[in-house]
Amino acid sequence: MSLQIGRAFQDGIDELLSERGAMFAGAFVLLGLLNAVVWASLSQRLIELFIEQLPEGMQVSQAATAGNASLALDVPLAVAGVAALVLFVAGEALNIVAVRAFASGDRDPIPDDVTRRLGRTVGVAIVAGILVAIAVVIGFLLLIIPGLVIALLFFFVRQEVALNDSGVFESLANSISVVGDNLLATVVIAVILAAIGIAVSLVLGALPLPLPPVVSTTVTTVLSSVVGVFGLAVTTVAYLQATDETDGFSEGTEPASGF
Repeated sequence: MSLQIGRAFQDGIDELLSERGAMFAGAFVLLGLLNAVVWASLSQRLIELFIEQLPEGMQVSQAATAGNASLALDVPLAVAGVAALVLFVAGEALNIVAVRAFASGDRDPIPDDVTRRLGRTVGVAIVAGILVAIAVVIGFLLLIIPGLVIALLFFFVRQEVALNDSGVFESLANSISVVGDNLLATVVIAVILAAIGIAVSLVLGALPLPLPPVVSTTVTTVLSSVVGVFGLAVTTVAYLQATDETDGFSEGTEPASGF
C-alpha cells in the first residue's frame, strides 16, 4: 500500500483524540515540565560556576544570570546533570513506547508488547539519533539545504528502530530506502508537520506578556507535547503505509476509545 497523506493525518488525529493519545500527551507534558525544571536548575548551577571563575571585581549583568531561575531547584550541579541524563533516556523510551502503541492493532491504550527489549531499543535509538543529529548539523553548515535533505532521509529512523528492532546502521539505511520509495508524500508530510510546529511557535510568541515563568512553561509544554504526539502518530501511520505493514486501523480494528 502506498503512503496516503490524507489518511495518515486523519489517523493521526484519531489517535490524538483517543484515550491512547490522551495518555501519551499527558506523559509527554509531565516529562516536559520535569525537563524544564531540571534544565533550569542545571543552567543556574552552570551560570553560578561560570561566575565563580571570573576575575574578582568583574561585573555580570543581572539579565545574564537570571535565566529561568524561578524554575530552578537548589540542587548540586552533579545531581542536575544526572537528572537531565535520566530524563533524556526516559524521553527516548517514551517515544519508543508511543510509536509501538500507535502501530498496534490492539484495542488496549497501552498494548502488552510495547516494552519488549526496551533497554536495547532505547540504546540503539539514542545512538542513531546522535548520528542523525551530527549529520543534520553538518548538512546545515553546508548552506542549509543538505541539512534539510539529510533530516528528510532519516525521517523514519525511530519507527525502524521501534517496530523492526533494527540496528543503528540498518535503521538509517532502511529509513533512506523507505523515504526514497515515497519521496513526494514524505516531503509533504514533513512540511505540513513542520508548518504546524511553526504555527504553534507563533501562537506561543503572541501570548500576552509578561507571563509568570511557571505559566509560560506550562502552556508551552502542553502545546508542544500535543503537537509532538500528533506528529509521532502521523509519522508512525505513514511508515506503516509505506512499508505495507498492518497498523492499528486495519480492516476490522477500531482505534483506541476516544473521549
